Amino acid sequence: MPATGPARLEVEDLTVSFGGLVAVNGVCLTAEPGSIVGLIGPNGSGKTTTLDAVSGRVTPSAGSIRVDGEELAEYLPEERIEVGVVRSFQDCRLFPELSVEDVLMICEDARHPVGVVSSTLQMPWARRAERRKLAAVDQVIGSFGLSRFRHHRTSELSTGTRRVVDLASIVLARPRLLLLDEPTAGIAQREAEAFIPLLRRLQQVADCTVVLVEHDVPLVFELCSKVVVMESGAVVSEGTPEEVSRDPRALAAYLGASAEALEVSGPGAGGRSGD
Repeated sequence: MPATGPARLEVEDLTVSFGGLVAVNGVCLTAEPGSIVGLIGPNGSGKTTTLDAVSGRVTPSAGSIRVDGEELAEYLPEERIEVGVVRSFQDCRLFPELSVEDVLMICEDARHPVGVVSSTLQMPWARRAERRKLAAVDQVIGSFGLSRFRHHRTSELSTGTRRVVDLASIVLARPRLLLLDEPTAGIAQREAEAFIPLLRRLQQVADCTVVLVEHDVPLVFELCSKVVVMESGAVVSEGTPEEVSRDPRALAAYLGASAEALEVSGPGAGGRSGD
């Protein structure tokens, strides 16, 4: 029986090198079950590479990555998905000519394939499987407020709404550990302000642990219970948002230019921090 519920992530002394370049250097971090952990830092600080290592897209030079105490070194990326490690990307990889409902149904089909012959002959088990898939799609469409876009092609949607569809598809993957890379990248300020409650809903509906890479400092400080600041491939500060906002190392590495933005973070805050 596969494990269920939020997973615990432990990263210890993680190092990732590309030739002579050390992109991640001895990173240690922990995400407790059900928590939302934010990784922030300047471009090139190693945030996304850390997510890539946890998801299996890159192979570490050294270190350990454990989910619920189980070492993932020998797991391929698709095997990590099977144990609940799911990674998003900055660009929404949706089918532009398909409707929102069809895109989400494809996600369910990928998880629960039904044979072509069984579907064509409308065998009882195939019909039951299709009803279960449609029920799952109905649930995420309702949870993410996508009902009025259900039959719209994804190419007709705004960037922000496509991002919401992408998040809904992630829920259908049943993540236990969700790695989110820049979920607000490229979207309008008005839409970005809605992402704090949206991401909270995502975490609640999926019942998972979240590790989030994001440049929007107010969003991270409002949403996350733990913030990790990276610079030049290393962790320079970590703790609660309050602790990190007072840490001179964090201010020197990244937050100094964002001090005013931090002051306006909170419910309904509209400030956004760039690189």
